[in-house]
Amino acid sequence: MSFVKKYSDKLFLKQWGLGFMRGNIADIIRNKKTGLSFDWLSLEDKGISQADPFIFKTDDGRINILFESVSTLSLDGTISLMVCNEQLIPIFQKVILETKDHLSYPFVYKENGRIYVFPENAFSGSLNCYEFDPAQRSFIHKKEIIKAPLLDSTILKYDNKYWLFATMLGAGNSDLHIFYSDSLLGTYTPHAGNPVKQMLDGARPAGNFIEVDGEVYRPAQNCSNYYGESMTINKIKKLTTTEFSEEEYMVIEPNKNDEFNYGIHTINVVDDIIIVDGQKSYFQPVQQLSRKLKNIFN
Repeated sequence: MSFVKKYSDKLFLKQWGLGFMRGNIADIIRNKKTGLSFDWLSLEDKGISQADPFIFKTDDGRINILFESVSTLSLDGTISLMVCNEQLIPIFQKVILETKDHLSYPFVYKENGRIYVFPENAFSGSLNCYEFDPAQRSFIHKKEIIKAPLLDSTILKYDNKYWLFATMLGAGNSDLHIFYSDSLLGTYTPHAGNPVKQMLDGARPAGNFIEVDGEVYRPAQNCSNYYGESMTINKIKKLTTTEFSEEEYMVIEPNKNDEFNYGIHTINVVDDIIIVDGQKSYFQPVQQLSRKLKNIFN
């Protein structure tokens, strides 16, 4: 990013929104399709962002989305639930989890008929697991999983173990760490090679793992020039308790013809529904200056 763009960019208000498309994720991966176009949910309030969407179906076939809802000015994130019909039109929405800390990235893992959610709460210093109750549309706290300020924790079951991938809050937020366990709810052991990867492009998780034709692909954020710039899809080559390697396979960039065309940093899939978050910007110099001053004096 050039010097001029870096500082002029600070005059723009950034907003994240949720986008859908119907498609076959396996074909997208096999053919390395880029330039994907999405239908974006309307956000009338420029001060509200929706990001980090995780999509799943309950036994009644309902389409559920858990996502971060955040005020652009305060940055106090909560986890919201949205239920959509088959036309992907929202029919129900509520805040499902709110704490005194910033919440985001509500990773979803289904096992034995239960739906477990691992929201990011790095500012609290720990990762916790909740069970989603479909009848009450609420969370039940299960347990603390790891006492560490983890960002974007994402779990893969592979070779009879559970592998938790995350980066860390602070200076190492682009350092990828792995933890492993014999059961979903732990206890988790740090990988011998931590941090297994240290780079702005391709380390921090960007959604659930994608398995195609016996290969495992890991979406990761590319923040080389700015946060949420694009996504790098990595192919895992080796994963053991002592070794880890992956290679860049493809890149998914924001579609410049879409409404949210400035960034993209999460992708998840259920059946033929692909959901992402996208970023757009508004020229708001006064508001941005006010926000900066508020952060300085608070």
